[in-house]
Amino acid sequence: MFIATISPRSTGKTTIMAWLLHALHERGYPVTGFDADESEQLYRWWEARPDGSYPFEVHRLANGRFHEEAPRLLPDGHIGGVDCGHLENHAGIGWSVLRVADLAIVACAATNSDVERMEELPMDHFINQVIPKRADKKKPNTWVLLCRVQPGSTVQPKGIRKGLMADEWNVFTTMIPSIQLYASTAEGVPIKAAGSAFDELVTEMEHRGLISK
Repeated sequence: MFIATISPRSTGKTTIMAWLLHALHERGYPVTGFDADESEQLYRWWEARPDGSYPFEVHRLANGRFHEEAPRLLPDGHIGGVDCGHLENHAGIGWSVLRVADLAIVACAATNSDVERMEELPMDHFINQVIPKRADKKKPNTWVLLCRVQPGSTVQPKGIRKGLMADEWNVFTTMIPSIQLYASTAEGVPIKAAGSAFDELVTEMEHRGLISK
């Protein structure tokens, strides 16, 4: 299966996918990474990995033929984690990724401006446009992940989550805090996901039946 992080603009998608891949691996899921962002940040982090870190492969595949090329590179039984480029600027790549994505995670900072950016794209229309091109002719399973949440902040993220759900978005209860541990992710920086918000996210994904071994 393919899990893709998407958003209209920069919202920490690369950090989210890097940590999620590690969290899945640490929980016993075989994973393969795919960098479908022309910045190639995820690939550069993987390429600069110290020995023993990033115990999985990451492929560079930022082009409009992702839906044709990526399935051939995904080993049987693996979860393919896809870091997708900004949909506002790389629509062709985004649609290609969504043609094969089994789960689309919409990364949304817990701010009104990021929610407005989703509405301006609009995100739901962008996703729906790919339905005729998908093999199953169905919308990919889509969940919003609130990220860059300020520690100790409760009122605003809860309000944003409530508003998104009122607009019929699925929204994870797990939220990714804006802390130095995640902000310092970079080339050569090892990741240990046990006990992190991403470990919690994997648990929620399992409980919701989005992933299984």
